[in-house]
Amino acid sequence: MTEANAAFTALWHPFLTGAIAWSDSCLFLRARAGKIPDGIKTLGIDCVQSFKPFADELQRSVFSLLETIDKKYPLVLVLPPPQRDEARALFVQALQYAEEGGIVVVSMENNEGAKSGEKDLRQLAPDLQCVSKNKCRVFWVTKHRINEALMHAWSMQDAPRLLETTGFISRPGIFAWNRIDAASKLLASYLPDDLAGYGADLGAGFGYLTHAVLMRNKNIDAMDVFEAEARALECAKLNLARFEAGSKLAYHWQDVTQGIQGLHDFVVSNPPFHAGHAEVQVIGQAFIKVAAESLRSGGRFYMVANRHLPYEESLRNHFSSIDVLAAEDGYKVFKAVR
Repeated sequence: MTEANAAFTALWHPFLTGAIAWSDSCLFLRARAGKIPDGIKTLGIDCVQSFKPFADELQRSVFSLLETIDKKYPLVLVLPPPQRDEARALFVQALQYAEEGGIVVVSMENNEGAKSGEKDLRQLAPDLQCVSKNKCRVFWVTKHRINEALMHAWSMQDAPRLLETTGFISRPGIFAWNRIDAASKLLASYLPDDLAGYGADLGAGFGYLTHAVLMRNKNIDAMDVFEAEARALECAKLNLARFEAGSKLAYHWQDVTQGIQGLHDFVVSNPPFHAGHAEVQVIGQAFIKVAAESLRSGGRFYMVANRHLPYEESLRNHFSSIDVLAAEDGYKVFKAVR
């Protein structure tokens, strides 16, 4: 059992003990792929997942992946995120898609906010039960006696909103949602003003780096915006709409590590380097490889990374030349030429 699947594994415990009856019609929000215990039928599980690598895992498994939810369910399963505002909005969504008298079942790791999650769900639906398993809490409510006023208030906590502190539209739970990430800000300050043609932003988040490129460079014909989190990509579309009259922008919900489309003149990126709590250097290494493969000969790659991460070797393996443009505040900014 991996750390990422601890809550998934614990989720099935109340069904195995008979505390909750299984239903052949089930909605699974923020679903993950994994081994389901014998005796639980997977055929009727409809899954929703906004993070592309997890969505791809679901599509390769026995689960059904939904693009839209068009009915209500007697049973709703939830694996909430650790960010509290985002989780609260997800609890509201779970109750909205549950039938009257239906059951919402939540599993959270103790160190990912399980205690707060249990408290929040109880505020929405007071008749809550809970068990502990695998350093997780599994808690569930029946949909009746719902706090409608709180449902309405919390439903808005996930909505994209303009933040006066940053000037960008963002939402809780996405990377650096309420601030300009220091690494991205440093990279933006070293971007040149002579970029032209066809570019790409790998792991674009809410669109900050693409915005910086387009503000500084007036000869960009088109840019591909790649982002694995659909909720962030929605914000990027809103933040970059102003540039669409002058440049052709294409938005891709995609796991960059699996490769991208197009042959580009330049690429920019602040690659992620965490999966859950673990630091995973292979993600950044995969971004470097994909960037090189997507560049024309002589194309440029601008990248920022935490200073301690050993990416120079990967860059040397895939590019004809590399330069360190900055080494400041724990980060390095690289320029690499294909």
